[in-house]
Amino acid sequence: MKKIAIVFAALLTCSGIVIAATGSPMAISTQELAGVCGDQSTPEPQTYCDVYGQGVYDGYLVTRHPRKAPEFICVVQPAPSRREVMNQFMDWVKANSQYNTAPAADTLLRFLAVRFPCKSSVMSPANAVSKIIR
Repeated sequence: MKKIAIVFAALLTCSGIVIAATGSPMAISTQELAGVCGDQSTPEPQTYCDVYGQGVYDGYLVTRHPRKAPEFICVVQPAPSRREVMNQFMDWVKANSQYNTAPAADTLLRFLAVRFPCKSSVMSPANAVSKIIR
């Protein structure tokens, strides 16, 4: 039981969720994620960055309803590496600083919609991006 509690505590610590003074959870911002992803001092930040990106993409895949929400991200095969995509994301964030305070997951989905648009989808990247806005 102690091992489960320790693993759970570690996951919460690394989850990217910040508890504000009011006690309400806030998502990690794009600027905060960019800070982590830009840290080249050790492999851990890069691993966190890659796993965060994969988690956002996996979340998109498993929560999108095929009939009610047309796909708007279509990753070409063979897919580029996670590191390559996250490096491209970092470059995109630098060029689109207006999203710095937005939740990182939203910004990552915006980037993926532009980077991997679906050619046969009725939902263009521009329309997909507007669906992401909270």
